Amino acid sequence: MPSTATLSTTLPRAPASRARSPLAWLLAALALLTVWRVLAALHAAPPLFFDEAQYWDWSRHPDWGYFSKPPMVAWLIALSTGLLGHSEPAVRAAAFLLYPATAWLIYLVGRRLAGHYPPSSPTARHGPWLAALLFASLPMTAMGTWLITTDAPLLFFWSAALLFYLRALADDRGRDWLALGLALGLGLLSKYSMALFIPAALGHLLASPDRRRLLAAPGPWLAAALALAVLSPNLAWNLQHDFASFRHTAEISQLDRALLHPDKLLDFVLAQFAVFGPLAMAALAWLARRPGRLLGEPALAPLAWFALLPLALFLVQALLARAFANWAVTAYVAAAPLVAFWLLSRGRRTWLAAAIAVNLVLGAAAYHWHDLARWSGVELGRRTDPYSRLLGWPEVGGEVARRLAAHPGARLLTHDRTEYCELAYYAGPRARPAYYLNPSRAVSHHYALTADVAGAPSGEFLLVSDSRRPETLTVLFAEARELAPIQVAVYPDLGRHYRTFLVRDFRGYP
Repeated sequence: MPSTATLSTTLPRAPASRARSPLAWLLAALALLTVWRVLAALHAAPPLFFDEAQYWDWSRHPDWGYFSKPPMVAWLIALSTGLLGHSEPAVRAAAFLLYPATAWLIYLVGRRLAGHYPPSSPTARHGPWLAALLFASLPMTAMGTWLITTDAPLLFFWSAALLFYLRALADDRGRDWLALGLALGLGLLSKYSMALFIPAALGHLLASPDRRRLLAAPGPWLAAALALAVLSPNLAWNLQHDFASFRHTAEISQLDRALLHPDKLLDFVLAQFAVFGPLAMAALAWLARRPGRLLGEPALAPLAWFALLPLALFLVQALLARAFANWAVTAYVAAAPLVAFWLLSRGRRTWLAAAIAVNLVLGAAAYHWHDLARWSGVELGRRTDPYSRLLGWPEVGGEVARRLAAHPGARLLTHDRTEYCELAYYAGPRARPAYYLNPSRAVSHHYALTADVAGAPSGEFLLVSDSRRPETLTVLFAEARELAPIQVAVYPDLGRHYRTFLVRDFRGYP
């Protein structure tokens, strides 16, 4: 892992005769980072987060859509687990590959931007590979590599779309517009926030008379038509399911609630320093003070549109309702080269090197948190272990599997989405199919839509619950018998405690 001092000495001071060395540095850095992250993940062995377990469960039933997300993440997990099995690293395999691939695409974006600077300048020679390395070092990249989420394919297709957009602007070739449309469509199949690419591109096109003329040419409309064609099967799925995904996306925005939440805005702003890295975010905030200057620089103008517009929209979202920290991640695909090129062009190579180094240190701390705590003698607990929400599920799942083995005719039943997802994975094949108990009958997630116990009422179920009272079960089932509880101690202040019931023949909701 290069130190701050090493990075600062390898920036613009490299001789012109070693023009290929930056690319070699980047390839070596991406390879080392990927190997380190895979080995660290194997060493730490974090259990699946419930969203990951949910996506894994979706992957066993490939479809064109799911309640809360489009299908790409499930397809990727289906591919990786089909090749590698169903271990946690196999479930997450696509993330290990997509983030370095995204960094490579950012390098190619930087190569196109470098043409705006003198070929022998430090910015042209080192901007592309350092932009890619900055993205690869980001805290969001470090943690994203360890978790399979919708952000992994989203960022990959966003960076591909940005690359093809810049190529299409430069050459106006049909194949680049079509490649842009394909990247947009696949990005929309990854996460609907890919749609923010469109207003950013429109803003950039409309800002210049020369670029504005492209809107009268067929290229942009070919891209839009292809993107819509790629997305259309998901639109058809939503039409068949009462637009469940779109309704969920609208609901989580909470824009229908009371407006103006400065505390939420502050939380979101502070979180971005953890997402993009403290020094990189400070640089982005500094140069964003005067967006007019950025928009006047040919190399930086498109990056400013694709970085600052999505970020501004989510700042407004955070003020009006709420915005989760990762919602603005697409902004940082363009922000990484924006910051790298701006710092290099202003002679701030030490700041850029320090930003990368600080990010790598933060990533190392996150990866080796348990080791650092053990070496320093710190006792971990619910408040001091950032992975506490993930712990205990393999043990609970193992005990549920034993209960199911003792009652071969019983099927798993829960009334909580987190429990459903985690136990469907960790209780093994005996837990599948699982069912969801939904007395409120509110369709608020995928399992309320697809796995309601009312759809298979007859027979025996093993109900795992952290809150259900025995007396309520006799109303819902013909028979109900409480079994021994499941108790798993994680830390002195953290445990997982569940009551279990053997129930038979669902009567229906009152």
